[in-house]
Amino acid sequence: MGSIVSRGRRAATSGGEADPTAGKGPHRAAGRALAPRGSRRAAWTLGTVCALAAAGLFSWMSVGQWERWDSPSWDLAIFSQLAQDYAHLRAPIVDIKGHGFNLLGDHFHPLLILLGPVWALWPSGLAVMITQDALLGLGAGILAGFGTRFLGWARGLCLGTAFTLSFGVLEAVRVQFHEVAFAVPLLAMSLCLLALRRLRAAAGWAAPLVFVKEDLGITVAVIGLVILWTALRAPAADGHGAGPEPGSGSASEGSGEQRSASGIRPAPGLCSAAAHRVRGALRRPGAPAGIILACWGLAWSVLAVSVILPALNPRGTFDYADKVDVPRALGDPLQAFAQLFTPEAKLRTWGLLLLSGALVFLRSPLSWVGLPTLVWRFLSPNEGYWGPTWHYSLVLMPVLFAAVFDAALRARAAAPAQRRRREVVHQGDAGDPGASGRAAVLRSRARATVDAVCAAGPVLAAVLAVALVPSGPLAEAWRQREPDAAQRQVIQARQRAVEHVPEGVSVAADLSVLTRLVPGRDVHWIGTAGDPAPEYLVLQTDGATWGGRGPADPGAYAREHYGASYDVVFREQSVVVLRRA
Repeated sequence: MGSIVSRGRRAATSGGEADPTAGKGPHRAAGRALAPRGSRRAAWTLGTVCALAAAGLFSWMSVGQWERWDSPSWDLAIFSQLAQDYAHLRAPIVDIKGHGFNLLGDHFHPLLILLGPVWALWPSGLAVMITQDALLGLGAGILAGFGTRFLGWARGLCLGTAFTLSFGVLEAVRVQFHEVAFAVPLLAMSLCLLALRRLRAAAGWAAPLVFVKEDLGITVAVIGLVILWTALRAPAADGHGAGPEPGSGSASEGSGEQRSASGIRPAPGLCSAAAHRVRGALRRPGAPAGIILACWGLAWSVLAVSVILPALNPRGTFDYADKVDVPRALGDPLQAFAQLFTPEAKLRTWGLLLLSGALVFLRSPLSWVGLPTLVWRFLSPNEGYWGPTWHYSLVLMPVLFAAVFDAALRARAAAPAQRRRREVVHQGDAGDPGASGRAAVLRSRARATVDAVCAAGPVLAAVLAVALVPSGPLAEAWRQREPDAAQRQVIQARQRAVEHVPEGVSVAADLSVLTRLVPGRDVHWIGTAGDPAPEYLVLQTDGATWGGRGPADPGAYAREHYGASYDVVFREQSVVVLRRA
């Protein structure tokens, strides 16, 4: 019985790590276990439908925000100004961050050059928001397509739905465009391919992530390590394993052994044995790709933070160097570990992550890919990074749901071995099970339970995502879809204020109209010290920028802030436009 159980275990192990698309010898059973369950055309048709539905939902939220003139931050205006510069084939000089500020000195995101053609076709901040909506919808479609192809249409649809309604995605839509949106489809594609053990393709899709943001190089490095780990754990079915160690009884040993003058054969050196193991490991398919990817990601993060960003930053520094106190964390790892879970805001984020992935994502090694983002967020002294709001959890969502996909695949691959193991245990211990037999039965049942939960992971994740909708950004967008009479008056006042600012001039503004002024104008942030006096000022005295308590005398504020005289040319509601005298 023991040999049969061992064979079952080996089958389960190989089933969990083999290439699902092909296999010979030991890989054959795993290939059958992870073979596609539906046609490619049907899978990607459903994926396309899911992508369009998700993008449509996100666009509905974005259009509603645009029509209400919602501005949760200055970020959309910043990226709109960047897109405008790229559309005109200029460096991204974003005066909103400061006069003459090169935005590539703030964060390293050269991939945002792709916003240039978008702005050239549609010069509007709404176009930038819709671009993000399309990227997030594409991420949902990728997950749904892979899920449908290998898990069936029901679980594939659930996987796409869970991602679409997840807190990290909806919060990112609520706070409008951020560069990490470009990471979503790349991560979804890379990690789904990694779950299918298509290691080189996974590395190829992960490589461009270093050009989305400087910290994602560390994420890329972790993906490379997971690829390497997967490659090393896969059975060597084609003779690419480590092979016999030097001096271990190989064929060459009997034909001309090397002996010393005393007639005693020298033992193989430790270094040569280690080198042999390394060469054997590097022969594994995907192992070199994992190593190269890890080095690629780490190198770009180091280069961006230590060279590129300081060189392009007006202050000659990396503005976010204090994001994590690395020496302190390394000096006191226990304190750093405790800091990951305190205070309460961090626990809320952890709780939502665990709920969103229905806990099953923890079975997958892909879950490790999210650790760099969680570590820098929770070790940072900036409280804004800790909670589940804003866009900081967006990059975790494709990781989370790709891990759910992987966990379901592993449960499917392990099912045949589990059945064989239960049959062997039952047959061998039917007479008198004894203590060891009962323990084996309990272990088998526990594994079966875990596999069943993991197999249902996409469904559970979708149910939990739907349950969280009433307390999330989607429900908030629905409640705010129709502004009341007072809000409509303020919106109209903002619109007329923008019309009073001609194109081609310099203008400083607060959040109320900042993004709407960008097309065709040199826009500054009204709160930046040291900027030259603009030709126009636009502000809303009871707006969010001022906490509802703006300057009572806008003209006096302008003279004090810029050292120049301004005349009021428009005033309606609490919205004021001033022109330099």
